[in-house]
Amino acid sequence: MKKLLVAFAAVAAFSAHAADTLTVAATPVPHAEILEFVKPALAKEGVDLKVKVFTDYIQPNVQVAEKRLDANFFQHQPYLDEFNKAKGTHLVSVAGVHLEPLGVYSSKYK
Repeated sequence: MKKLLVAFAAVAAFSAHAADTLTVAATPVPHAEILEFVKPALAKEGVDLKVKVFTDYIQPNVQVAEKRLDANFFQHQPYLDEFNKAKGTHLVSVAGVHLEPLGVYSSKYK
């Protein structure tokens, strides 16, 4: 969790908006929940975290590219690379995003 706080503090430091406000796009679960969890810790560091919830994967990147949001928290690097290639944007990763647990099931293998 400390890495996550450091990453958001770094984004806040380079934010185009007021240094004390960071607006981040996130998918509802689990990313927005995680951001809400770290919000009090960031507030103690002087960062007012605003979380904008999105239910699609396109708008967060579009709005960051258009500088309407400071960052987003939902995607892995291959998705970001493909988005930049397809949309002609130049978004960059500040820190890696956790990966949700994945279950794989097979009727062939035990």
